[in-house]
Amino acid sequence: MNFFNASVTRVVGHRGSPTKALENTFDSFDRAEADGADAFELDVRLTLDGEAVVHHDAEFVLGSRRVPLATVTMPELRETPIVRGEFRGFAPTLRDVFLRYGPAGRYLVELKPGPAQRPGLLEFRVAALLVQLALLEKAVVLSFSMDALRRIREIEPRIQTCLNFDGTAHRPEGRLWPDLPKGCAAIGPNLALISDALFSRAKAEGLAVHVWTVNDPALAAHLARQGVASVISDNVAVTGPAIREVTGARLPLDLLAGRA
Repeated sequence: MNFFNASVTRVVGHRGSPTKALENTFDSFDRAEADGADAFELDVRLTLDGEAVVHHDAEFVLGSRRVPLATVTMPELRETPIVRGEFRGFAPTLRDVFLRYGPAGRYLVELKPGPAQRPGLLEFRVAALLVQLALLEKAVVLSFSMDALRRIREIEPRIQTCLNFDGTAHRPEGRLWPDLPKGCAAIGPNLALISDALFSRAKAEGLAVHVWTVNDPALAAHLARQGVASVISDNVAVTGPAIREVTGARLPLDLLAGRA
């Protein structure tokens, strides 16, 4: 069974722990693990040389220039630190993240659409890693792009997917979320769009719900009472205890023990 299909609400570090370290880096993931995260949410894009790299923004600061990440190679990324305020770090590859945390890792992997030399290459790379490293039961693939979710399930039907959406997404009249691509059994609403009606309808239709981004412990506890699959948070040290007080569960990852 997939880790996120259990009845207990999972506490997920949003890009790791972005309030304590540079988001989407080993340091950020390590901080989230230390604070008791059950899983990490991370963003994946393609480099010019076709590598799946963990990075949120479509652009990358290379020297004094801001350039599309899709025009940067992995050797350039490995040599170029990312600096944001007091935080500093390097963008890892998805493979390196999976290998670092080993079989104990649990992930919400968000596909970030963008230009690529070959359509579907990002989906192929992510699917191949999930299969090769035996992580199909330990991950859900998220995206705002219905096409991306459709493609990755065509590549590997066993991958569980979730459609993310915010207030800009088209929702058919009378519906609380957009139409879902075939095989998608989860929704990822922005915090501003959640309601008791949404949870009730999702439960009736058999859909898991992953809510982002939740940093208020009282709201996190309310979501756990609603039975959401996961709460994605910038600060799991605050939201995690509130959720576990409701669920009575304490299932932290022992990521350090599983590192390669």
